[in-house]
Amino acid sequence: MSLRNYITNTIRHHRIHLMAWGLFMLYEITVAGIIYGRLSSFWDYALHYSINIALFYVHAHFVMPRGFRPDGHRFWLIPTLVLVEVIAYILFTYAMERLAIGVFQVRMTRSPDLDSAYLLRSAWRAIYFLGFATAYYFLTKYLSERTRVEQIEKQQLLDIIDKQHLQTALIRSQNAFLKAQINPHFLFNTLNYVYNSVRKTSGRAAEAILSLSHMMRYALQSEDEHQQAELLEEIQQVEHLLHIHRIRQESRLRVALHYGPNLAGIRFIPLVLITLVENMFKHGDLNGAGEPAAITVTYQADELKITTVNRCLDVRAGGHGIGLDNIRKRLQHAYPDRASFEAWTDEAGYFHTRLRVTT
Repeated sequence: MSLRNYITNTIRHHRIHLMAWGLFMLYEITVAGIIYGRLSSFWDYALHYSINIALFYVHAHFVMPRGFRPDGHRFWLIPTLVLVEVIAYILFTYAMERLAIGVFQVRMTRSPDLDSAYLLRSAWRAIYFLGFATAYYFLTKYLSERTRVEQIEKQQLLDIIDKQHLQTALIRSQNAFLKAQINPHFLFNTLNYVYNSVRKTSGRAAEAILSLSHMMRYALQSEDEHQQAELLEEIQQVEHLLHIHRIRQESRLRVALHYGPNLAGIRFIPLVLITLVENMFKHGDLNGAGEPAAITVTYQADELKITTVNRCLDVRAGGHGIGLDNIRKRLQHAYPDRASFEAWTDEAGYFHTRLRVTT
């Protein structure tokens, strides 16, 4: 960045401060000129206003934040720092005035004699600018705190909206899993009747109806995205789903389900594992040659890990996005900063998902 661009950006960024100081100096110089009937030299004004403005910002940005630090009740610190600032201001101003008159021959309004009148006048001038700086500090702190509160309120509103979106996503998942919300009492009584009628003639069909009944009952019971169900229960629903597809496809289905022996008592948000398996059936080639599809659920070192892998029907095809994106959002909402979810297709045309949750 060139020097010209740097100066332009600095002026643009601090334009309000520059305008305020310009109007303040114009006001003071005009009033002083009317009262005393004369004006001082440019360098006199430049020297004193440079010192005064420096005192203003040092007090507002360095002294006040350190004097009001929340790590202790040091009520004596601010008065002590103000006293040090006033003394330093008087001594520094006196030294700079002597230097300006003796070396640079600057014409001053008053001769700098270190007497009581000079000390009182300089102390008053220092306290005058320290008062403005203190008011500026509290104003900026108030505006900053108000902005922070507004951001918190905005984030809370976004969290509420996100929660509503998650609830909608869960309802869509349930509808996709169950297709139609039929009265449960009527539905299960009917399925029980069909099961008892069909098992006399076709045991395999009866088994499919029984598995479907278990899956529907589980889906209807999982209505709240905050509710956590036993993970083994959802694994049982996956086994029912695999069983139904094996019956339909006369055992040609090539899917392996693996899960560890230590999952008893592990609770997890419902319909995530089933959604992953349904995604495999929808987009995967589960009957062809090659490595069989696999679903693996393990729990080790306080980490739950779920992985799926299956060959894609068409490597170029999409369609995984909505269901998997809903899973990602539900995990983020239920396990903030404790869950991760990845999905990708490798060079061999196999689609992978990997879910991790730290309990």
